[in-house]
Amino acid sequence: MRKIGFIIFLIFVGFTLKAQESISAQRPTMTESNTIVGPKIIQAETGVTYVNDKVDFNTFIRFGINERLEFRLASSFDSRSLDLSGKVFIYEGKAAIPGLSFQMDYNPFFGMQNYSISAAGAPTTNFFYTINAGNDYDWYGIILLGYAFGDASVFAEYKYHENYQQIHGGITYIIKGEVQLDINGGLIDFSTPYVGVGLAFRLKPFAISSTPTPPITE
Repeated sequence: MRKIGFIIFLIFVGFTLKAQESISAQRPTMTESNTIVGPKIIQAETGVTYVNDKVDFNTFIRFGINERLEFRLASSFDSRSLDLSGKVFIYEGKAAIPGLSFQMDYNPFFGMQNYSISAAGAPTTNFFYTINAGNDYDWYGIILLGYAFGDASVFAEYKYHENYQQIHGGITYIIKGEVQLDINGGLIDFSTPYVGVGLAFRLKPFAISSTPTPPITE
């Protein structure tokens, strides 16, 4: 019940945020996009996944350092882990020509956990794709195809890992440009089903605090 109450609270916070440029969230896809959050923006991405009769609550925090670098914190209730990572934006890309980024995950207790490179493009206004290649002690590759319509989008992706295979898909919906809701699910090794829900939202405390005070006039 506490987990459900916390998620409801986050949704309420998301609805009260002022609309700005549209959010670009990492969740709920397995693929890593090539975009990063803007400088001094904090972005929280959280969700619940049900698999093998268990519920896992996971949270992902992103902070924009500058136009090409973001810092990340990821935590999972089930594994009780804390992963630190960084993502570097390399190239923006244009239409079908993919943009590039590089990511590295580091756990202070276990050392480096994962590194990957992402290529993402959009051949048309609505259709987009993402390709990842990386290593998390073993090599893996992921490909995603998606279609956007208005504030909603649908996606499907396939992951080939040296130890398993996974298919995944879902629907996302953006509210006021600042909040993203999602429903997702899939199969691990084509036999183990799972389903999840989540949201992502942005906060801009540094932008608000840095707003200059207007001069006092007599």
